[in-house]
Amino acid sequence: MPGTQIFTRFNVGKETTRGTPVAPTRQLYGTGTGTFTVDAGLNFHEGENTGRRYRTRRVTPTTEDVAWSFDSESGIGYDDLVVPFSQIKGGATGVGGSADKTWTFTPSATAANAPEAYSIDVGDDVQNWRLQYAMAQSFKISAGLGDVTSLSMQGFAQRAVKGAAATPAINAAIKIPGDIWTLKVAANIAGLAGATVIPNFLVDWDLEVKTGLMFEHYMDGNLYGGQHVETDIAWTLTMTVESIAQAVSEFYDKAIAGTMSFLRLKATGPILGGTNYSAQIDTPVLYEVPEIISAERDGINLYKVVAHGSDDTTNGIIPVLVNSLAALP
Repeated sequence: MPGTQIFTRFNVGKETTRGTPVAPTRQLYGTGTGTFTVDAGLNFHEGENTGRRYRTRRVTPTTEDVAWSFDSESGIGYDDLVVPFSQIKGGATGVGGSADKTWTFTPSATAANAPEAYSIDVGDDVQNWRLQYAMAQSFKISAGLGDVTSLSMQGFAQRAVKGAAATPAINAAIKIPGDIWTLKVAANIAGLAGATVIPNFLVDWDLEVKTGLMFEHYMDGNLYGGQHVETDIAWTLTMTVESIAQAVSEFYDKAIAGTMSFLRLKATGPILGGTNYSAQIDTPVLYEVPEIISAERDGINLYKVVAHGSDDTTNGIIPVLVNSLAALP
């Protein structure tokens, strides 16, 4: 019997030692096709003149590179967001004495952030592969009206080894509806807490983060890579907003003047312990000149805004989650 989509998996578990695989403990639900590839760098030696008309007679593997991707199929939960954010800041835990745990992922601009490595089980009911030392090179969080918040990730792994799959429990994480996200703006990071949510404004957004993680090979007796290296972190926020006066003063005027602004995206969910589930992202930004009246919705004019995540010499991207997890999966 062939493998079937209903038994296709993408399950993750944090490695204690990078490159030492562990049994994944959390199911993530994404598109069940094209989740990983193995590049063995096969050299077929077709340039050899052997005195025969047939060129290909042997092959030599020259490398072992593994790439993986994840695209959420039916939204992402507050608990699940610890995985992508652990790729810009490692060592985080859920803090709090009640059922609600607060996670703060604030990467350092001047020191190593020691992002986490995961083991990932991918495959189906015919064959499972366990990807070891898996890390994300980029991830994107997207939200829009009338839909659930989605997550996509792309990354590398050291190796893909065939073997039995772990059997983590079904993931029942609370999903994040797109409609509950809010937007605040302020003149500095400290001002975001007291700023007022802008009403009747935000239509959709996506945040793409480049983690700066690279995987390096060495002449060390192995075809697979030896270690990851941390480089620069970059992020871009793209938003669609309605054509109110604040779209001009906040986005157009500040883009033309080269003025840095500060944004907070936040989704607040159901009650959990003493507070609520929440996902919050604070960031300084510098705007591109917006696309003015780039589209319309129900006859209402829309602007498309691109904001470059920036450095105010103290702050960069600051994600804060409140969820039910005390530790990374």
